[in-house]
Amino acid sequence: MSTDESEYVAAHVQEALARDPRVNEPELGVTVVKGRVVVHGHVPSEERQRSVTDVVRECCPDLDVENRTTVVRFPDAGGMETVQ
Repeated sequence: MSTDESEYVAAHVQEALARDPRVNEPELGVTVVKGRVVVHGHVPSEERQRSVTDVVRECCPDLDVENRTTVVRFPDAGGMETVQ
């Protein structure tokens, strides 16, 4: 796969990850290296992390998927924040 093809596939996958309601994560990074799609970044749940792999496999069934996303939990806001 040429560099141009790899960049095209990476952009296509990144758009799919941003638009698919199962993932909805526009900030994930995507690279394509030697027949492998590598996704990295942060997601809010294990379910969303699994969905990343599903969406990439749907976009690129002929390529391997390496999901390097990390699940990051943010604490719930415990009320209103007061700015002084």
